[in-house]
Amino acid sequence: MIFKGHFSPLLAPLDFNKLTIFTKSEEQKDIRKEYFYKDKKVSKIIDYRNGIISEYEHSNNDYVIKFYLFEDSVNERKFDSIKKITYSNNKKIKEVLINIENEKEVKIYTGEFEYLGDHLSFERYTYDDDDEVYRIKHEWNKTRTINNIIHLDEPDKVKYTLNKNGYIIECLYFKYEDSVKKTLYEYKDDRLFKLIQYPHLEYKKTLLGKIKITGKFQFMDETESYYFENGLLEKEVVKDFETKEIVNILYYEYE
Repeated sequence: MIFKGHFSPLLAPLDFNKLTIFTKSEEQKDIRKEYFYKDKKVSKIIDYRNGIISEYEHSNNDYVIKFYLFEDSVNERKFDSIKKITYSNNKKIKEVLINIENEKEVKIYTGEFEYLGDHLSFERYTYDDDDEVYRIKHEWNKTRTINNIIHLDEPDKVKYTLNKNGYIIECLYFKYEDSVKKTLYEYKDDRLFKLIQYPHLEYKKTLLGKIKITGKFQFMDETESYYFENGLLEKEVVKDFETKEIVNILYYEYE
């Protein structure tokens, strides 16, 4: 999900044709992802960590993504799946995933999306092999500062809290009973500056239904984002929240 004030590599960065995300040491440069752009739209992504190549074919506001898998070399790729995205009035209204099995197309699911004004209100995914339906409901408050995302067919729940200017400031992800993943967001000059993650917290609900953290914080990370003068993301510095020791640095290089 793309949030206001967050850098999105899916959008072409100014007039550059390529973005490389990497880590580096004294010995080598370790490339994580490469983004290629054409006509100010993403045309290909190479994810070296997960061995996935995504090729984008744009048609007006709609697009098709072809996914290829590889292990040791991008030149030894295998055609894996296709995702077709349909837009209307700049909103995604349909998504179809198709797997490639024995050189034949096999549809996996169809996703449909409904909106209330500019805000997503409902998602429905229908799987073709057994007609199973997976539903996600988005419940917004009147001021559009809180979005409760309820997975109606799974225990997962997500709560997004936004400030009055539409910037996300907190995300609570309830995946297991009595356990929540908490993420906090801070901004400078309308751009994401710091992200703090608490991956596993124990909690309980008060009589008024509010969330109260009961367990100790552990394994927390904080990520600070730094930008060039032109507004492009320069690097992300990941630190241990308690010791402030640098865990990792991701660099962004534009060509």
